[in-house]
Amino acid sequence: MKCIFVVLVLAASLLAGCHQQEKEKAAQNKAYLLLVRVNGKFGYCDKSGTMVVPPQYDAATLFSEGLAAVRQNGKEGYIDETGAMVIPAEYDTGMLFMGGRAAVQKDGKWGYIDRRGKMKVDVEYVSTFAFREGLAAVVTAEHNIVKSGYIDENGKIKIKPQFDDAGNFSEGLAAVLVGKQYGYIDKTGKMVIQPAFSAAAMFHGGRAMVKINGKFGIIGFIDHTGRMVVPAQYTDGTNFCEDVAAVEDRTGNWLLIDKNGQKLFDRTFSAPTVFTEGLAPVVVEKKVGYMDRTGKMVIKPRFDGGSIFVNGVAPVRIGSKCGYIDTKGNWAIKPELDWDQHAIDMYTSYYMTFK
Repeated sequence: MKCIFVVLVLAASLLAGCHQQEKEKAAQNKAYLLLVRVNGKFGYCDKSGTMVVPPQYDAATLFSEGLAAVRQNGKEGYIDETGAMVIPAEYDTGMLFMGGRAAVQKDGKWGYIDRRGKMKVDVEYVSTFAFREGLAAVVTAEHNIVKSGYIDENGKIKIKPQFDDAGNFSEGLAAVLVGKQYGYIDKTGKMVIQPAFSAAAMFHGGRAMVKINGKFGIIGFIDHTGRMVVPAQYTDGTNFCEDVAAVEDRTGNWLLIDKNGQKLFDRTFSAPTVFTEGLAPVVVEKKVGYMDRTGKMVIKPRFDGGSIFVNGVAPVRIGSKCGYIDTKGNWAIKPELDWDQHAIDMYTSYYMTFK
């Protein structure tokens, strides 16, 4: 009798554990909503394919900080994850929320709102960028002189507009253009890496991609001191993601390197790729599959297109249709959605740049 009781208790415990795991999985799926298009309209589903916000919008962004911009009747507002319009559609354009602020456009000028829809920075700028590390680059035009500087979340000028171009802060530094050369400033506005580059990207994992020798020059990667850690010798490249970057050599082939410039393996590729969640999409004989960091193909090339993994799923294309696979290559969402390249590019750019 005692043995039977123990078995029953154990079975009940396992069942409760399974139910708890199912609840946690369901909650995780619900928390991460995918932007999808069906019959030309945008909506949102969870990772199981359940439609949470039915397709009804002419345009939409990814969810960021719990809100997404959607276009309705020619104007853009913001919905929450239930689909409720929490910020009225009254803007010409609405961007992603970052750092508690979203850039919005009205009548050709830009400002910022908070998550309640309150205007925190008046609509007065020619152009704006996302808040990163408490600061956002803004572009002013006074007396026909266009300059870039930085403001804080309340709209106070922290670094006066003085640059010919300015990028997002990352790892405490931001690329700025002075004349025809880019350098990097810190959050006080001090130039800590002197202008010497034809182009300059954000820092990722202690490295920033820079270009020398003009528009058609060569790229390399610097560290926070400005030292060229990976010598400038490539014609193109990507930012580092999971400590790996793709670079194009002078023959037009792409290879993968680590943060010191060492090749991961001898294999080359016809197009750039990046690792996320340990996997990278690659094209093999006109089909997309996924390889691991050793170069081993772990998901057989069988898709007509594909992008990176985020939160355990990746969008892939079969013909003109979009589906999502898990990291084993199994269907998480069958290919019944419309493939929208702009939405896929937004998805890829956002997670590679800001996540």
